[in-house]
Amino acid sequence: MRSFLLVFYGNTGSSWLIMTIGSLPNVYVPGFEPLERWSAVGARTSGWKATDAERLGWLRSTFSPPAERAGPRYEAWLEELGSNPHFEAPEILDFSVVGFKANSQSIRDHGALFTTLLDVDSRVIVLQRHNRIKHALSLYRYHEEGKSQFDESGLRPPSEIDLKVFQEWVAMSVVLHRQSEVFWARAVGVLGREAVTRVRYEEFVDEEGKAKTMDRLARFLGIEVPAFEASLFQKATPDNLEAAVVNYDALVERYRRTEFKQFLSE
Repeated sequence: MRSFLLVFYGNTGSSWLIMTIGSLPNVYVPGFEPLERWSAVGARTSGWKATDAERLGWLRSTFSPPAERAGPRYEAWLEELGSNPHFEAPEILDFSVVGFKANSQSIRDHGALFTTLLDVDSRVIVLQRHNRIKHALSLYRYHEEGKSQFDESGLRPPSEIDLKVFQEWVAMSVVLHRQSEVFWARAVGVLGREAVTRVRYEEFVDEEGKAKTMDRLARFLGIEVPAFEASLFQKATPDNLEAAVVNYDALVERYRRTEFKQFLSE
C-alpha cells in the first residue's frame, strides 16, 4: 500500500491536481481537504476544533487500510474514518494508493506529522507556485472579487486591480511560499529525497505540462497512468498578465523597480 500527502497553499492548482490524481486507477482520495474542512465544520457548529493529535490519528488510520476490504476490520476502519464529516468511503475496493491534500499549516506540529508519515512509509508532494505576481493576482481575484482560478464557464474578463490592496496579496503570497519552502526543507530532511517531490503550478498550465506532471507523479507513487485525457478544469484567468489585468501598465510601473520585476515578464 502506498500513501501520499499533497501539501499546498491556496491558489496553486491543488484542486486540479488532487482530483486528477484521484481519477487515476487504484487511487483513493478520502475527502477534499478533509483536515481543514473537518475543523471548519466543528468551529461553525459546536465550537469544537480538531487537535493535532486527532488529525494525525485520522491521517495514520486513513493511510493504513486493512488488506482485506470486507469484514469486521474493514467496517471498523470505515467507522473510524467516518468521524470526519467530509470522509468519503471508497467506491472501488482494490485501491493500492491512498492520499489527500492538506495545507502545510493544517497540522501545526510538523515534527509529529513527519514522524507519522515516516511510520506509515508515506510520500509527500509539495505544491508551490513560482510567480509571485500571478499568484497574488489569483489570491486577489479569489478573495476580493469572489472568482476562483478554474471555472466551467470558461475564460473570465480581466480585472482592474486596486494596487494598494493588491500589494497586501503580494505580501501574503511571499509569506505562503516561505512557509512552503520551510516545510519542503524539513520534509526532505526527515523523510529523505526519495519520499518527497515538488511540483510547481507553472509545470501544468498547458495540456502538455499536465500530461508530463501526471506521468512524473505516477512514477513517484509507483502506479501506471493511462493515456492522459482532457483537463477536469479549464483555467478561468488568462495566464498572460497583460490580458488578465485592465490596468496592466500601472501594475508594471508599480513593480518594475522591485524584487518582483522578474515576474512581470514570465
